[in-house]
Amino acid sequence: MALTLLQYWQQQLTIYQSEQAQAQSDLAGAQARLTTVGRKLDGDPAAVPGPLRDGDQKTLANIGAAIAAKRAELAVETSPPDAAALVDDIAALMITQRAQQGTVLDDLDELAAAQADADAAVAAHARASAGVADAAAAILAAKADDDRRKALRDAIAAAPLGTLKGDAATFEASATVTNATTRIGKNFPAEILTIADQRVDTRVSRVAGLQASLNSAEDALGAEYAADFGLAGKATQKRIAFERAQDALADYVATAASRLAQAESVMTRLDAIETAAPGKVADVLTDAEKARLTALATSGAAAEPTAANLDTDMNAVFSADNALDAQILTAISADPDTAATDATVAAKRAAIATARNSFTTALGAFANKGDLDKWQAAIPDPAWKVLLDYERGLDALNELSVVTPSALVTAMDTAENDYASALQAAAVAGRKLALLAEEIARRDERLESAQGAISARLASAIRGDSY
Repeated sequence: MALTLLQYWQQQLTIYQSEQAQAQSDLAGAQARLTTVGRKLDGDPAAVPGPLRDGDQKTLANIGAAIAAKRAELAVETSPPDAAALVDDIAALMITQRAQQGTVLDDLDELAAAQADADAAVAAHARASAGVADAAAAILAAKADDDRRKALRDAIAAAPLGTLKGDAATFEASATVTNATTRIGKNFPAEILTIADQRVDTRVSRVAGLQASLNSAEDALGAEYAADFGLAGKATQKRIAFERAQDALADYVATAASRLAQAESVMTRLDAIETAAPGKVADVLTDAEKARLTALATSGAAAEPTAANLDTDMNAVFSADNALDAQILTAISADPDTAATDATVAAKRAAIATARNSFTTALGAFANKGDLDKWQAAIPDPAWKVLLDYERGLDALNELSVVTPSALVTAMDTAENDYASALQAAAVAGRKLALLAEEIARRDERLESAQGAISARLASAIRGDSY
């Protein structure tokens, strides 16, 4: 079953709340043990007179005092039978004393173990409490983000986006677009349309290339995280992919309808000119402007192929720049310490300079550029805008007619599940590490206590005071 980020954080909150409660219970149990063994060791003032009130340590001291008293009596006793009886009493008291020494040592061991458990529980409770706070805060943010993603899904299913792909395809194949294309051809010479379309494609492709370059860098970053930083790194890699998928859907929702509307608007305007009776609707160009274009057509058209070659040279510069971007990533991946001086990177930089020089040389050799400039200058800016709107509208129809909005939703949901699942795996590993660290601290505390008591323990053990 797919896992959303909101569900993931809700699960984390439940897990940490459970750990928090368990740690609180463990702490209460350890504190109860501390109280019990403390009273056993030091005595309980609330108990009736006797061993429980005295405690094991005082009992041990009392036995020692009794032995000392018997030895004092033995020191002055002159009667052999009475002396023998005192020796037997002292022996019996010593057996009791050694057993009591073992009991006290056992009490101290239990006290140290309970204190170690209490300290571990305190650490676990602090960690779980921090986890609860973090998860609660993350849920607030995740809820808002989840609502936004739901809004994106709802928008895709509703008008106008629900039918936009089909609407764009239908409109693109309609007589309106056909008439608009015809009208554009009646206003702009074929050579101008060719070079204008080529230049627009170059600039659009440049933006797409820069986007691809950015995506490649992000992918490289994600790959390094996944390779070098374990489960947490893999989660970062999945986050990068998820954010890109979410952005793609959000961009579609934000722009698709307006792009289609703009395309419909410019195509409808041109269609109205094409289908109206002559002179009823103002054309893109006036008759005078058309006449001037015709007068300049021969020399202007002769210059267009050279301009097309120049555009190709410009594309070569952009391609060289893209190649450098790709090589930089390769160099960083191979050895970050030598990436700045990598020979291949240097060669790619030089290739850009070469491509720029080629473009500059070709531009300088463009002998009849002025003829093309005059031809283009005969077209006023409002007419150029109409042509640009037409080009962009046609591009929009081409793109929107092949984009399946539900596929964008699926891609986002899949990427979210992958990210949430990676976070879940990293969180489980993180809790394992934390629990192991707490267990190490508990055992280290018990070891230190045992090492501190080893001399007394060995003396007690060799005598067989306790087991």
